Amino acid sequence: MKTKNLISVILFIFFTALILVSFVSCNANENSDSIPTNQENPKQNQTPADNDGEQPAQPEEQSEFIPVEGIDYGGYTFRILGYDGEASGTWQVAAISEIIADEETGDPINDAIYKRNREVEALYNIEFDIVPVTYPNRGDFAAKFNKAVLAGDDQFDAAFMLGDSLPAALSKKDTSFDLLTIQSLDLSKSWWDQNSKKAMSIGGKLSAVIGDVNLYSAFAPLAIFTNKQLLQDYNIDNLYQLVRDGKWTWDAMHEIMKTVTKDLNGDGVITKDDQVGLFAQYLHLYPAINSAGEYMAVKDNNDMPALSPDKEKVSGISEKVGAIFKDKSTTVMADDISGYGNVFFEFIMPKFRDGQILFHINQLLLSFELRNMDADFAILPFPKYDESQDNYGAIVHPAWGTYTVIPITCTDTERTGNILQAMGYYSQQYVMPAYYDVTVTNKLTRDDDSLEMMNIIFGNRQFDLAYLYNWGDINGMFTSMSSSGRAGEFVSQFEKKEPLINSAIQKTLDVLEGIE
Repeated sequence: MKTKNLISVILFIFFTALILVSFVSCNANENSDSIPTNQENPKQNQTPADNDGEQPAQPEEQSEFIPVEGIDYGGYTFRILGYDGEASGTWQVAAISEIIADEETGDPINDAIYKRNREVEALYNIEFDIVPVTYPNRGDFAAKFNKAVLAGDDQFDAAFMLGDSLPAALSKKDTSFDLLTIQSLDLSKSWWDQNSKKAMSIGGKLSAVIGDVNLYSAFAPLAIFTNKQLLQDYNIDNLYQLVRDGKWTWDAMHEIMKTVTKDLNGDGVITKDDQVGLFAQYLHLYPAINSAGEYMAVKDNNDMPALSPDKEKVSGISEKVGAIFKDKSTTVMADDISGYGNVFFEFIMPKFRDGQILFHINQLLLSFELRNMDADFAILPFPKYDESQDNYGAIVHPAWGTYTVIPITCTDTERTGNILQAMGYYSQQYVMPAYYDVTVTNKLTRDDDSLEMMNIIFGNRQFDLAYLYNWGDINGMFTSMSSSGRAGEFVSQFEKKEPLINSAIQKTLDVLEGIE
Protein backbone atom coordinates (compact mmCIF):
# COMPACT_ATOMS: atom_id res chain seq x y z
CA MET A 1 0.00 0.00 0.00
CA LYS A 2 2.77 2.37 0.82
CA THR A 3 4.33 1.75 -2.57
CA LYS A 4 1.02 2.37 -4.31
CA ASN A 5 0.45 5.55 -2.35
CA LEU A 6 3.92 6.76 -3.19
CA ILE A 7 3.32 6.08 -6.86
CA SER A 8 0.02 7.94 -6.69
CA VAL A 9 1.68 10.95 -5.10
CA ILE A 10 4.43 10.97 -7.71
CA LEU A 11 1.90 10.77 -10.54
CA PHE A 12 -0.17 13.56 -9.00
CA ILE A 13 2.89 15.82 -8.72
CA PHE A 14 3.98 14.97 -12.27
CA PHE A 15 0.64 15.79 -13.90
CA THR A 16 0.20 18.90 -11.78
CA ALA A 17 3.61 20.12 -12.97
CA LEU A 18 2.60 19.49 -16.57
CA ILE A 19 -0.54 21.56 -16.14
CA LEU A 20 1.39 24.41 -14.52
CA VAL A 21 4.01 24.42 -17.26
CA SER A 22 1.30 24.50 -19.91
CA PHE A 23 -0.47 27.35 -18.13
CA VAL A 24 2.70 29.41 -17.75
CA SER A 25 3.64 28.76 -21.37
CA CYS A 26 0.24 29.91 -22.62
CA ASN A 27 0.40 33.04 -20.49
CA ALA A 28 3.91 33.79 -21.70
CA ASN A 29 2.79 33.48 -25.30
CA GLU A 30 -0.21 35.71 -24.70
CA ASN A 31 1.83 38.40 -22.94
CA SER A 32 4.89 38.37 -25.18
CA ASP A 33 5.58 41.45 -27.28
CA SER A 34 4.25 41.03 -30.79
CA ILE A 35 5.37 42.71 -33.97
CA PRO A 36 2.51 44.09 -36.05
CA THR A 37 2.57 42.68 -39.56
CA ASN A 38 0.19 42.51 -42.47
CA GLN A 39 -0.33 38.78 -42.03
CA GLU A 40 -3.82 37.35 -42.03
CA ASN A 41 -5.93 36.37 -39.02
CA PRO A 42 -3.96 38.29 -36.37
CA LYS A 43 -6.65 37.44 -33.82
CA GLN A 44 -7.25 33.83 -34.78
CA ASN A 45 -6.18 32.58 -31.32
CA GLN A 46 -8.42 34.99 -29.43
CA THR A 47 -11.90 33.69 -28.54
CA PRO A 48 -14.61 35.36 -26.46
CA ALA A 49 -15.57 33.76 -23.15
CA ASP A 50 -19.06 32.33 -22.77
CA ASN A 51 -21.31 33.10 -19.83
CA ASP A 52 -19.59 30.50 -17.67
CA GLY A 53 -16.18 32.00 -18.27
CA GLU A 54 -15.09 29.08 -20.43
CA GLN A 55 -13.58 29.43 -23.90
CA PRO A 56 -15.93 27.83 -26.44
CA ALA A 57 -14.40 25.99 -29.36
CA GLN A 58 -14.18 28.21 -32.43
CA PRO A 59 -14.04 27.07 -36.04
CA GLU A 60 -10.69 27.72 -37.67
CA GLU A 61 -10.79 30.85 -39.81
CA GLN A 62 -10.48 30.32 -43.53
CA SER A 63 -7.33 31.61 -45.17
CA GLU A 64 -7.73 34.81 -47.17
CA PHE A 65 -5.75 33.09 -49.93
CA ILE A 66 -7.37 30.09 -51.60
CA PRO A 67 -5.26 28.54 -54.39
CA VAL A 68 -7.13 27.62 -57.54
CA GLU A 69 -7.58 23.85 -57.49
CA GLY A 70 -6.36 21.62 -60.27
CA ILE A 71 -4.00 24.10 -61.90
CA ASP A 72 -0.76 22.80 -63.32
CA TYR A 73 1.05 25.17 -65.65
CA GLY A 74 3.41 22.43 -66.78
CA GLY A 75 6.69 24.06 -65.77
CA TYR A 76 5.83 27.40 -67.42
CA THR A 77 8.51 30.09 -67.03
CA PHE A 78 6.84 33.15 -65.53
CA ARG A 79 8.82 36.23 -66.53
CA ILE A 80 8.81 39.61 -64.78
CA LEU A 81 10.47 42.83 -65.89
CA GLY A 82 12.23 44.40 -62.90
CA TYR A 83 15.33 45.13 -60.87
CA ASP A 84 17.82 42.25 -60.85
CA GLY A 85 19.72 43.14 -57.66
CA GLU A 86 23.06 43.15 -59.46
CA ALA A 87 24.02 46.72 -58.49
CA SER A 88 27.21 47.28 -56.54
CA GLY A 89 28.76 50.27 -54.84
CA THR A 90 25.41 52.09 -54.61
CA TRP A 91 22.48 52.09 -52.20
CA GLN A 92 22.42 48.79 -50.38
CA VAL A 93 18.80 48.09 -51.32
CA ALA A 94 19.82 48.17 -54.99
CA ALA A 95 21.49 44.82 -54.35
CA ILE A 96 18.08 43.30 -53.60
CA SER A 97 15.82 41.93 -56.32
CA GLU A 98 12.16 41.87 -55.37
CA ILE A 99 11.70 39.16 -58.02
CA ILE A 100 14.54 36.64 -57.94
CA ALA A 101 16.57 34.85 -55.25
CA ASP A 102 18.63 31.98 -56.68
CA GLU A 103 19.64 30.48 -53.36
CA GLU A 104 19.43 30.98 -49.63
CA THR A 105 22.27 33.16 -48.38
CA GLY A 106 21.37 33.86 -44.77
CA ASP A 107 20.13 37.35 -45.62
CA PRO A 108 16.56 37.57 -44.26
CA ILE A 109 15.03 39.37 -47.23
CA ASN A 110 16.76 37.25 -49.87
CA ASP A 111 15.78 34.06 -48.08
CA ALA A 112 12.18 35.21 -47.72
CA ILE A 113 11.98 35.91 -51.47
CA TYR A 114 13.57 32.52 -52.12
CA LYS A 115 10.96 30.83 -49.91
CA ARG A 116 8.09 32.74 -51.51
CA ASN A 117 9.20 31.78 -55.01
CA ARG A 118 9.59 28.11 -54.16
CA GLU A 119 6.10 28.07 -52.62
CA VAL A 120 4.49 29.61 -55.71
CA GLU A 121 6.53 27.46 -58.10
CA ALA A 122 5.45 24.29 -56.29
CA LEU A 123 1.84 25.47 -56.06
CA TYR A 124 1.29 25.98 -59.80
CA ASN A 125 4.26 24.09 -61.33
CA ILE A 126 6.06 27.11 -62.73
CA GLU A 127 9.52 28.64 -62.69
CA PHE A 128 10.37 32.31 -62.17
CA ASP A 129 12.64 34.27 -64.46
CA ILE A 130 13.49 37.94 -64.76
CA VAL A 131 13.84 40.38 -67.64
CA PRO A 132 16.51 42.38 -65.89
CA VAL A 133 17.01 46.05 -65.21
CA THR A 134 20.20 46.88 -63.32
CA TYR A 135 20.35 49.92 -61.05
CA PRO A 136 20.98 52.75 -61.83
CA ASN A 137 19.85 52.19 -65.44
CA ARG A 138 16.43 53.53 -64.59
CA GLY A 139 15.54 54.41 -68.15
CA ASP A 140 15.66 50.72 -69.07
CA PHE A 141 12.26 50.15 -67.48
CA ALA A 142 10.34 52.25 -70.01
CA ALA A 143 12.73 51.37 -72.86
CA LYS A 144 12.36 47.60 -72.43
CA PHE A 145 8.65 47.82 -71.74
CA ASN A 146 7.93 49.98 -74.78
CA LYS A 147 10.17 47.97 -77.09
CA ALA A 148 8.41 44.71 -76.26
CA VAL A 149 4.90 46.18 -76.36
CA LEU A 150 5.35 48.11 -79.61
CA ALA A 151 6.83 45.02 -81.25
CA GLY A 152 3.99 42.84 -79.97
CA ASP A 153 6.63 40.65 -78.33
CA ASP A 154 5.54 38.47 -75.39
CA GLN A 155 8.79 38.96 -73.47
CA PHE A 156 7.36 39.15 -69.94
CA ASP A 157 4.08 38.30 -68.23
CA ALA A 158 4.19 41.19 -65.76
CA ALA A 159 6.36 44.18 -64.96
CA PHE A 160 7.33 45.70 -61.62
CA MET A 161 7.75 49.18 -63.06
CA LEU A 162 9.61 52.02 -61.38
CA GLY A 163 7.26 54.90 -60.62
CA ASP A 164 9.39 57.33 -62.60
CA SER A 165 9.03 55.11 -65.66
CA LEU A 166 5.23 54.92 -65.70
CA PRO A 167 4.58 58.13 -67.69
CA ALA A 168 6.87 57.00 -70.52
CA ALA A 169 5.75 53.36 -70.39
CA LEU A 170 2.04 54.15 -70.35
CA SER A 171 2.15 57.20 -72.60
CA LYS A 172 0.96 55.35 -75.71
CA LYS A 173 -2.28 53.53 -76.42
CA ASP A 174 -2.58 49.76 -76.15
CA THR A 175 0.31 49.25 -73.74
CA SER A 176 -1.25 47.63 -70.65
CA PHE A 177 -4.29 45.76 -69.38
CA ASP A 178 -6.87 47.24 -67.05
CA LEU A 179 -6.07 45.27 -63.89
CA LEU A 180 -9.66 45.56 -62.70
CA THR A 181 -10.86 43.40 -65.61
CA ILE A 182 -8.65 40.41 -64.76
CA GLN A 183 -10.93 38.16 -62.69
CA SER A 184 -8.11 36.02 -61.30
CA LEU A 185 -6.45 39.13 -59.83
CA ASP A 186 -8.46 40.04 -56.73
CA LEU A 187 -7.15 43.48 -55.77
CA SER A 188 -9.40 43.62 -52.71
CA LYS A 189 -7.04 41.27 -50.88
CA SER A 190 -4.94 42.66 -48.05
CA TRP A 191 -1.64 42.16 -49.89
CA TRP A 192 -2.64 44.91 -52.36
CA ASP A 193 -2.35 48.52 -51.21
CA GLN A 194 -5.91 49.84 -51.27
CA ASN A 195 -4.73 53.48 -51.22
CA SER A 196 -2.78 52.90 -54.43
CA LYS A 197 -5.71 51.06 -56.02
CA LYS A 198 -8.02 53.98 -55.31
CA ALA A 199 -5.55 56.71 -56.25
CA MET A 200 -4.07 55.16 -59.39
CA SER A 201 -7.29 54.43 -61.23
CA ILE A 202 -8.42 56.86 -63.92
CA GLY A 203 -11.90 56.75 -65.35
CA GLY A 204 -12.54 53.44 -63.59
CA LYS A 205 -9.52 51.80 -65.23
CA LEU A 206 -6.36 50.74 -63.41
CA SER A 207 -3.08 50.15 -65.20
CA ALA A 208 -0.71 50.06 -62.19
CA VAL A 209 -1.02 49.13 -58.53
CA ILE A 210 1.25 48.56 -55.53
CA GLY A 211 1.23 45.37 -53.51
CA ASP A 212 3.42 43.43 -51.10
CA VAL A 213 5.11 41.96 -54.20
CA ASN A 214 6.52 45.46 -54.78
CA LEU A 215 9.13 45.44 -52.04
CA TYR A 216 10.79 48.58 -53.40
CA SER A 217 7.61 50.46 -52.62
CA ALA A 218 8.25 49.56 -48.97
CA PHE A 219 11.70 51.16 -49.31
CA ALA A 220 10.35 54.31 -50.98
CA PRO A 221 8.10 56.21 -48.51
CA LEU A 222 9.59 59.49 -47.31
CA ALA A 223 10.14 59.78 -43.56
CA ILE A 224 12.01 61.83 -40.96
CA PHE A 225 15.17 60.19 -39.62
CA THR A 226 16.08 61.44 -36.16
CA ASN A 227 19.35 61.14 -34.23
CA LYS A 228 18.35 59.77 -30.84
CA GLN A 229 21.67 60.71 -29.23
CA LEU A 230 20.97 64.40 -29.91
CA LEU A 231 17.48 63.99 -28.49
CA GLN A 232 19.02 62.60 -25.32
CA ASP A 233 21.79 65.22 -25.14
CA TYR A 234 19.28 68.07 -25.32
CA ASN A 235 16.62 66.43 -23.13
CA ILE A 236 14.05 66.58 -25.91
CA ASP A 237 10.77 64.96 -24.94
CA ASN A 238 9.57 61.71 -26.45
CA LEU A 239 8.81 62.48 -30.08
CA TYR A 240 7.03 59.16 -30.50
CA GLN A 241 4.42 60.33 -28.01
CA LEU A 242 4.17 63.63 -29.86
CA VAL A 243 3.24 61.63 -32.96
CA ARG A 244 0.71 59.52 -31.05
CA ASP A 245 -0.89 62.65 -29.59
CA GLY A 246 -1.28 64.15 -33.08
CA LYS A 247 1.01 67.05 -32.18
CA TRP A 248 3.93 66.22 -34.47
CA THR A 249 3.63 69.28 -36.76
CA TRP A 250 6.03 71.33 -38.87
CA ASP A 251 5.86 74.09 -36.26
CA ALA A 252 6.74 71.66 -33.45
CA MET A 253 9.58 70.21 -35.51
CA HIS A 254 10.96 73.67 -36.27
CA GLU A 255 11.02 74.65 -32.59
CA ILE A 256 12.92 71.47 -31.74
CA MET A 257 15.39 72.18 -34.56
CA LYS A 258 16.21 75.54 -32.99
CA THR A 259 17.23 73.94 -29.70
CA VAL A 260 20.00 71.77 -31.17
CA THR A 261 21.55 74.09 -33.76
CA LYS A 262 25.10 74.90 -32.71
CA ASP A 263 27.94 76.91 -34.25
CA LEU A 264 30.71 74.32 -34.03
CA ASN A 265 33.51 76.34 -35.64
CA GLY A 266 32.68 79.63 -33.93
CA ASP A 267 32.45 81.72 -37.09
CA GLY A 268 29.13 83.24 -36.04
CA VAL A 269 27.00 81.67 -38.79
CA ILE A 270 25.35 78.28 -39.27
CA THR A 271 26.67 76.37 -42.27
CA LYS A 272 26.87 72.78 -43.42
CA ASP A 273 29.88 72.27 -41.15
CA ASP A 274 27.93 73.04 -37.97
CA GLN A 275 25.42 71.09 -35.93
CA VAL A 276 22.05 71.66 -37.55
CA GLY A 277 18.41 70.85 -37.03
CA LEU A 278 17.52 69.63 -40.52
CA PHE A 279 19.06 68.40 -43.75
CA ALA A 280 16.58 68.14 -46.62
CA GLN A 281 16.13 68.81 -50.34
CA TYR A 282 14.07 71.46 -52.07
CA LEU A 283 12.11 68.78 -53.90
CA HIS A 284 10.62 67.73 -50.56
CA LEU A 285 8.20 70.67 -50.64
CA TYR A 286 5.68 68.89 -52.87
CA PRO A 287 5.65 65.69 -50.73
CA ALA A 288 5.09 67.90 -47.68
CA ILE A 289 1.94 69.23 -49.35
CA ASN A 290 0.76 65.72 -50.20
CA SER A 291 1.52 64.45 -46.70
CA ALA A 292 -0.85 67.13 -45.41
CA GLY A 293 -3.60 65.49 -47.45
CA GLU A 294 -3.62 68.02 -50.28
CA TYR A 295 -3.41 66.99 -53.94
CA MET A 296 -2.95 68.97 -57.11
CA ALA A 297 -5.00 66.47 -59.11
CA VAL A 298 -8.38 65.69 -57.55
CA LYS A 299 -10.68 63.08 -59.08
CA ASP A 300 -14.34 63.76 -59.82
CA ASN A 301 -17.37 61.48 -59.52
CA ASN A 302 -16.35 59.77 -62.77
CA ASP A 303 -12.90 58.97 -61.38
CA MET A 304 -11.30 61.48 -63.74
CA PRO A 305 -8.42 63.63 -62.45
CA ALA A 306 -8.68 67.39 -62.76
CA LEU A 307 -6.31 70.14 -61.74
CA SER A 308 -8.28 71.55 -58.81
CA PRO A 309 -6.14 72.04 -55.71
CA ASP A 310 -7.31 73.88 -52.62
CA LYS A 311 -5.22 76.94 -53.45
CA GLU A 312 -5.52 78.54 -50.04
CA LYS A 313 -4.52 75.37 -48.18
CA VAL A 314 -1.68 74.49 -50.55
CA SER A 315 -0.42 78.06 -50.35
CA GLY A 316 -0.38 77.92 -46.55
CA ILE A 317 1.49 74.62 -46.44
CA SER A 318 3.96 75.75 -49.08
CA GLU A 319 4.69 78.99 -47.26
CA LYS A 320 5.19 77.30 -43.87
CA VAL A 321 7.43 74.46 -45.06
CA GLY A 322 9.28 76.71 -47.51
CA ALA A 323 10.16 79.09 -44.68
CA ILE A 324 11.63 76.22 -42.64
CA PHE A 325 13.68 75.05 -45.62
CA LYS A 326 15.08 78.56 -46.09
CA ASP A 327 15.80 79.17 -42.39
CA LYS A 328 19.58 79.23 -42.52
CA SER A 329 19.81 79.32 -38.72
CA THR A 330 18.44 75.77 -38.45
CA THR A 331 18.45 74.12 -41.89
CA VAL A 332 20.89 73.08 -44.59
CA MET A 333 19.63 71.94 -47.99
CA ALA A 334 21.56 69.23 -49.81
CA ASP A 335 21.03 71.07 -53.12
CA ASP A 336 23.20 73.95 -51.84
CA ILE A 337 26.24 71.74 -51.13
CA SER A 338 28.87 71.29 -53.84
CA GLY A 339 32.20 69.55 -54.15
CA TYR A 340 31.05 65.96 -53.60
CA GLY A 341 30.52 63.12 -56.03
CA ASN A 342 27.56 61.97 -53.93
CA VAL A 343 26.66 64.39 -51.16
CA PHE A 344 24.54 61.79 -49.34
CA PHE A 345 27.19 59.10 -49.05
CA GLU A 346 30.17 61.38 -48.66
CA PHE A 347 28.82 64.10 -46.39
CA ILE A 348 25.26 63.89 -45.06
CA MET A 349 25.19 60.30 -43.81
CA PRO A 350 28.58 60.54 -42.03
CA LYS A 351 27.45 63.80 -40.44
CA PHE A 352 24.18 62.22 -39.31
CA ARG A 353 26.03 59.22 -37.87
CA ASP A 354 28.39 61.56 -36.00
CA GLY A 355 25.51 63.30 -34.25
CA GLN A 356 25.66 66.66 -36.05
CA ILE A 357 22.23 66.44 -37.72
CA LEU A 358 19.02 66.04 -35.72
CA PHE A 359 16.49 65.51 -38.54
CA HIS A 360 17.06 64.23 -42.06
CA ILE A 361 14.37 63.69 -44.69
CA ASN A 362 14.88 60.64 -46.85
CA GLN A 363 13.24 57.43 -48.00
CA LEU A 364 13.04 54.44 -45.69
CA LEU A 365 15.82 52.78 -47.67
CA LEU A 366 18.25 55.04 -45.76
CA SER A 367 17.83 52.66 -42.81
CA PHE A 368 20.03 50.12 -44.57
CA GLU A 369 22.85 52.65 -44.84
CA LEU A 370 22.71 53.45 -41.11
CA ARG A 371 22.95 49.91 -39.73
CA ASN A 372 26.52 50.52 -38.52
CA MET A 373 25.65 53.78 -36.77
CA ASP A 374 26.95 53.87 -33.18
CA ALA A 375 24.12 56.04 -31.90
CA ASP A 376 20.57 54.90 -32.43
CA PHE A 377 18.07 56.66 -34.64
CA ALA A 378 14.32 57.04 -34.80
CA ILE A 379 12.00 56.94 -37.79
CA LEU A 380 9.10 59.39 -37.74
CA PRO A 381 6.37 60.18 -40.28
CA PHE A 382 6.23 63.50 -42.10
CA PRO A 383 4.87 66.16 -39.72
CA LYS A 384 1.32 67.41 -39.98
CA TYR A 385 0.56 70.87 -41.32
CA ASP A 386 -1.30 71.55 -38.08
CA GLU A 387 -2.94 69.54 -35.31
CA SER A 388 -6.34 69.57 -37.04
CA GLN A 389 -5.01 67.29 -39.78
CA ASP A 390 -6.53 63.83 -39.43
CA ASN A 391 -3.65 61.53 -40.40
CA TYR A 392 0.06 61.54 -41.07
CA GLY A 393 0.73 61.05 -44.77
CA ALA A 394 3.62 59.27 -46.49
CA ILE A 395 4.43 59.78 -50.16
CA VAL A 396 5.97 56.84 -52.05
CA HIS A 397 8.86 58.41 -53.91
CA PRO A 398 8.68 57.53 -57.63
CA ALA A 399 12.47 57.30 -57.81
CA TRP A 400 12.34 53.95 -55.97
CA GLY A 401 8.75 52.76 -55.63
CA THR A 402 7.68 50.00 -58.04
CA TYR A 403 4.22 49.24 -59.44
CA THR A 404 2.69 46.06 -60.82
CA VAL A 405 1.72 46.35 -64.50
CA ILE A 406 0.52 43.68 -66.94
CA PRO A 407 1.62 44.47 -70.53
CA ILE A 408 -0.87 44.19 -73.35
CA THR A 409 1.38 41.50 -74.88
CA CYS A 410 0.59 39.09 -72.03
CA THR A 411 -0.99 36.05 -73.69
CA ASP A 412 -2.72 34.57 -70.64
CA THR A 413 -3.98 37.13 -68.13
CA GLU A 414 -5.83 34.51 -66.08
CA ARG A 415 -2.56 32.65 -65.47
CA THR A 416 -0.74 35.90 -64.72
CA GLY A 417 -3.44 36.93 -62.26
CA ASN A 418 -3.32 33.60 -60.43
CA ILE A 419 0.46 33.72 -60.10
CA LEU A 420 0.56 37.37 -58.99
CA GLN A 421 -2.14 36.62 -56.44
CA ALA A 422 -0.06 33.80 -54.97
CA MET A 423 3.06 35.96 -55.04
CA GLY A 424 1.19 38.69 -53.17
CA TYR A 425 0.00 36.33 -50.46
CA TYR A 426 3.40 34.72 -49.89
CA SER A 427 5.09 38.12 -50.04
CA GLN A 428 2.79 39.17 -47.22
CA GLN A 429 3.59 36.01 -45.27
CA TYR A 430 7.36 35.90 -45.78
CA VAL A 431 8.89 38.95 -47.47
CA MET A 432 7.22 41.81 -45.62
CA PRO A 433 7.81 40.24 -42.18
CA ALA A 434 11.47 39.75 -43.13
CA TYR A 435 11.75 43.44 -44.02
CA TYR A 436 9.62 44.59 -41.11
CA ASP A 437 10.39 42.22 -38.27
CA VAL A 438 13.88 40.94 -38.86
CA THR A 439 15.74 43.56 -40.87
CA VAL A 440 14.15 46.74 -39.59
CA THR A 441 13.49 45.79 -35.99
CA ASN A 442 16.58 43.81 -35.15
CA LYS A 443 19.29 45.36 -37.27
CA LEU A 444 18.19 48.89 -37.90
CA THR A 445 15.67 50.75 -35.79
CA ARG A 446 15.96 48.32 -32.87
CA ASP A 447 12.89 49.59 -31.03
CA ASP A 448 9.17 48.91 -31.11
CA ASP A 449 8.37 52.64 -31.12
CA SER A 450 9.95 53.13 -34.52
CA LEU A 451 8.17 49.99 -35.66
CA GLU A 452 4.92 51.64 -34.61
CA MET A 453 5.91 54.71 -36.62
CA MET A 454 6.53 52.52 -39.66
CA ASN A 455 3.06 51.04 -39.28
CA ILE A 456 1.71 54.59 -39.39
CA ILE A 457 3.76 55.31 -42.51
CA PHE A 458 2.71 52.14 -44.36
CA GLY A 459 -0.89 52.56 -43.33
CA ASN A 460 -1.00 56.05 -44.84
CA ARG A 461 0.95 55.74 -48.10
CA GLN A 462 -0.31 58.41 -50.47
CA PHE A 463 -0.34 58.83 -54.23
CA ASP A 464 -0.87 62.05 -56.17
CA LEU A 465 -1.26 61.40 -59.89
CA ALA A 466 0.08 64.88 -60.67
CA TYR A 467 3.21 64.12 -58.63
CA LEU A 468 3.69 60.68 -60.18
CA TYR A 469 3.07 61.71 -63.80
CA ASN A 470 4.72 65.10 -63.27
CA TRP A 471 2.19 66.73 -65.56
CA GLY A 472 3.55 69.98 -67.00
CA ASP A 473 6.68 69.64 -64.82
CA ILE A 474 4.62 70.41 -61.75
CA ASN A 475 7.35 68.87 -59.57
CA GLY A 476 9.86 71.30 -61.01
CA MET A 477 7.52 74.18 -60.20
CA PHE A 478 7.48 73.33 -56.49
CA THR A 479 11.22 72.66 -56.37
CA SER A 480 11.94 76.00 -58.04
CA MET A 481 9.60 77.81 -55.66
CA SER A 482 11.33 76.19 -52.70
CA SER A 483 14.90 76.83 -53.83
CA SER A 484 14.27 80.44 -54.87
CA GLY A 485 12.57 81.40 -51.65
CA ARG A 486 9.21 81.91 -53.41
CA ALA A 487 7.33 79.10 -51.69
CA GLY A 488 4.82 81.68 -50.47
CA GLU A 489 3.96 82.61 -54.07
CA PHE A 490 2.15 79.40 -54.92
CA VAL A 491 -0.98 80.96 -56.41
CA SER A 492 0.83 83.17 -58.92
CA GLN A 493 3.30 80.43 -59.88
CA PHE A 494 0.50 77.90 -60.28
CA GLU A 495 -1.59 80.16 -62.48
CA LYS A 496 1.36 80.55 -64.85
CA LYS A 497 1.73 76.78 -65.11
CA GLU A 498 -1.95 75.85 -65.15
CA PRO A 499 -2.52 75.71 -68.95
CA LEU A 500 0.56 73.55 -69.49
CA ILE A 501 -0.40 71.17 -66.69
CA ASN A 502 -3.97 70.84 -67.97
CA SER A 503 -2.69 70.06 -71.46
CA ALA A 504 -0.46 67.29 -70.09
CA ILE A 505 -3.33 65.83 -68.09
CA GLN A 506 -5.51 65.69 -71.19
CA LYS A 507 -2.84 63.81 -73.11
CA THR A 508 -2.77 61.17 -70.40
CA LEU A 509 -6.56 60.90 -70.41
CA ASP A 510 -6.56 60.41 -74.17
CA VAL A 511 -4.31 57.38 -73.74
CA LEU A 512 -6.96 55.72 -71.58
CA GLU A 513 -8.93 54.87 -74.69
CA GLY A 514 -6.33 52.22 -75.41
CA ILE A 515 -6.38 50.43 -72.07
CA GLU A 516 -8.02 47.02 -72.54
